[in-house]
Amino acid sequence: MSMHDLTAANALMTSRANEILRQRAASLAQAPVDEDSGESTGLLKFRLGLEWYAVPISGVREIHNEYVVTRIPRVPDSVLGVINVRGEIVSVTDLATLIRVPSRSELDIDGQLPSAIIVANDECVSALVVDEIGDIIEVAHGAIEPPLSTLDKAQAEYMAGSVYIDGLLIGVVNIDKILEPIGESRDGRAS
Repeated sequence: MSMHDLTAANALMTSRANEILRQRAASLAQAPVDEDSGESTGLLKFRLGLEWYAVPISGVREIHNEYVVTRIPRVPDSVLGVINVRGEIVSVTDLATLIRVPSRSELDIDGQLPSAIIVANDECVSALVVDEIGDIIEVAHGAIEPPLSTLDKAQAEYMAGSVYIDGLLIGVVNIDKILEPIGESRDGRAS
């Protein structure tokens, strides 16, 4: 390579580097996203074992505190059975078993069960059994991060993201994945 070619290549790289720096400076100079800009999501916090999770309020239909579960044979361990909610038969899902939450005592479905959050989408309704219901919190869309990379694949598929609130990491549950029919993926294929 001649000295002229080296000078031209160096000038080109310097030009590209300056353009990249200009773009970065422009993006940093933009006004920060205001977390109170109205672009937020309401989340209902709940506890499973020692961990905190949340579901979007838009998918919550109601909270059920007293109910009797009717068992169903030959269903996955995470499906405790069904309940009757004002004439509608609703499946009962042990969310802790489904997403493999550690440090959780086993439920006695013949005894007193903890609260259940009834969630729904256009296709399905289910009552999610949780250990404790928390507060409703408003979270800016930008504050919700992707699910933690430390989750195993079985857990990660049920998480829509995570958010830090007051130093507490809260997993945001993917309601559509939780409500997906057993043995079928979203595109209708058997899984």
